[in-house]
Amino acid sequence: MYLRARTKEQFDERKKEILNAMDSLYLHKELNSIYLKDISEMTRISRTAVYFYYKSKEEILLDSLYNHFVELDDGLEATVDKGLTKEKIIDAIARLLEENIIILKIMSCDLEDIERSTTLEKLIVLKTELRRFQTLFKKLVRECDCHSNENIVTATFITMMYGFYPIAYPIDVQKEAMKQTGTEINLSLKVLITESLKLLLR
Repeated sequence: MYLRARTKEQFDERKKEILNAMDSLYLHKELNSIYLKDISEMTRISRTAVYFYYKSKEEILLDSLYNHFVELDDGLEATVDKGLTKEKIIDAIARLLEENIIILKIMSCDLEDIERSTTLEKLIVLKTELRRFQTLFKKLVRECDCHSNENIVTATFITMMYGFYPIAYPIDVQKEAMKQTGTEINLSLKVLITESLKLLLR
């Protein structure tokens, strides 16, 4: 049975429960086929109460994106200034992105809709975390001791991030079309990210 959150800890715990449910649903379904009712059924929070925390599924996904970027950035920060080889830095970036795959799915499938449906204030919070990602990524590029321009590498890699998910996880109709045309790209997400970074960081 749902009980109203009475403390900040309870409020934060309910939001976390909603976000976890959205993450679980979003990894297996498209956003347009997810409803707040589905989130309610996966949690102990009524559908009406879900609206108390979030006005829309896009708003939930925006918070999820922000939280996953924080997790990604914390992981990158733990990698900076550790004296790692280029190979280990590339592996760390690929692993962290694989662990936070929701970032890649949102970027390739739903980011524009989410950004359209949010407020400027919330978008600034998200973009501030993205700036942290850019700063950490540039530091790691410098540590790779390659001759690539860190700004160009960073911009190119962020552009690539918009395409990793649909290449590694094509939808059924895309798989069939690629099969019939011989255009399959049979690479796992981690391999795709790793090889892309190797090319950029030569």
